[in-house]
Amino acid sequence: ENFSEIEQICNKYNIRNYTINSDGTVDVNGDVGLRSRLTELPLKFGKVTGHFDCRNNNLSSLEGCPKIVGCNFYCSENNLTSLEEGPIKVGGHFLCGDNQLTSLEGVPKEIGGNLYCSTNSIYTLDGLEDVQFKYINFYNYIYS
Repeated sequence: ENFSEIEQICNKYNIRNYTINSDGTVDVNGDVGLRSRLTELPLKFGKVTGHFDCRNNNLSSLEGCPKIVGCNFYCSENNLTSLEEGPIKVGGHFLCGDNQLTSLEGVPKEIGGNLYCSTNSIYTLDGLEDVQFKYINFYNYIYS
């Protein structure tokens, strides 16, 4: 995608305070909210300093998600079967409930807050090796 296409997509989804990097990724100084029944993310994000909210879509993959999120990362209520290609560092909570996950492989290695992963079919703690987080909740979760 070229710069003008990326700018059009940012305008369409009300993404403000962004920088388009030479590799086509988009950094955002602030929050990103993408809740439009998307089947895939419309952009490839690099870093988002605020919240990244892609919950309540029809995503089957986290491809295009930012690698670093300053606050909370919401990907609940999608069709995700894997957390691969998601962020590697989240400053706040990581919420991935109400998906079709069977493992936590691909979960960010650094989560500043809690890990909420209820309403999935996770029966193993594989993927949590070397992961830093405060608390994990398999049962219910909250949005802030």
